[in-house]
Amino acid sequence: MQVNSKSNNTVTLYVNGRKYENWLDVSITCALQTLARTFTVSATRDKEDLTLGVKPGDSVQVFIGEDRVLTGYITKREVSYNASGSSIRISGASKTVDLQDCCMPMEYPVSYKNQTNLQNLQSVCRAYDIKVVDQVGAVDRRNLEFTRTEKLGSAIQNYLRKNGLLLTDNEYGDLVIAEAGSGGACEDAIQLGVNVLEGSHSADYSKLYSEYVTLGQAANVLSELPVSSNQLKAEATDSSATRRRCLVQLESGNASSEILKKRVGVLQSVSSGESEFLSYTVHGWRQSSGNLWKVNCLVKVSDDLLNINSNTSWVTSEVSYSLSRSGTTCSLKLKKPFCYTLMREPDAKKIKIEDEEIKKLIETVDQK
Repeated sequence: MQVNSKSNNTVTLYVNGRKYENWLDVSITCALQTLARTFTVSATRDKEDLTLGVKPGDSVQVFIGEDRVLTGYITKREVSYNASGSSIRISGASKTVDLQDCCMPMEYPVSYKNQTNLQNLQSVCRAYDIKVVDQVGAVDRRNLEFTRTEKLGSAIQNYLRKNGLLLTDNEYGDLVIAEAGSGGACEDAIQLGVNVLEGSHSADYSKLYSEYVTLGQAANVLSELPVSSNQLKAEATDSSATRRRCLVQLESGNASSEILKKRVGVLQSVSSGESEFLSYTVHGWRQSSGNLWKVNCLVKVSDDLLNINSNTSWVTSEVSYSLSRSGTTCSLKLKKPFCYTLMREPDAKKIKIEDEEIKKLIETVDQK
């Protein structure tokens, strides 16, 4: 669709073939590990309400200038009034909101085995006519199973978390399989005195632990020892925690010392990463190149007041475009890349082979 915007940052809604502009307030938010980006726009309501054709459930496309930022549905329409006048507020979300809110239709299965990540998610998303974009391209085979009453959003997030992937959506309403920073590098750095209006640094000690422990059960079908004798554990420490704090996590399924060691390392990295983030508000929605600030991109930060140097890259975990009487601003939430450290589970095909080898070994022992 060709968009002839009046200015570089004009926010335009296309609903049922009609164009809607001239909004007084705008909020558009995109975030990592969130299935659906959202928007809200509002305007003064005149005697002749030009937005009467906009109804919840309608398909919508949202543009900033010539850049599409959202494809989805109108989710809510609110009309209000007071002594000073009447106003209208319209909200919407990406097409992927149906994955977030809905279960799998009864005619579709809830178990998919020995498929790639892309094939598994395509199987699930097909029910709601949602495409899947794979920025990772993993070829290992996986199993995706969930209950009939489970929301698809929950099932998908659990699946991707187990397999070392992130998810988000894109401007076309597709589900995106991603890795931290797979959106590329920002052209501009966030620099105090250059493009920053507000900034903050949050450090949350409740996320930090001095000791991390993962427990698991070894799969040893030939062992005559008690079950407790086959229990394994792995440990990791974090010197940044100034007092003793212990976190223990139990891993389900068959485990090995190698797997538990990797998992406890991931647990430590993620907890440490979650304990710290940066929040910035910059003027305008675009970088100096004219490109919008986007989610899941790597950005450098230079801020002497917060003691942040430009040697470290941060991930834009959330981006919000705002228009109000205060002007046009973009809010950015930044996290360190290792906050999204996730461990891939064993290939389902390899698991099947190992299971068959164990069965053969049992049969051999029984014969003896």
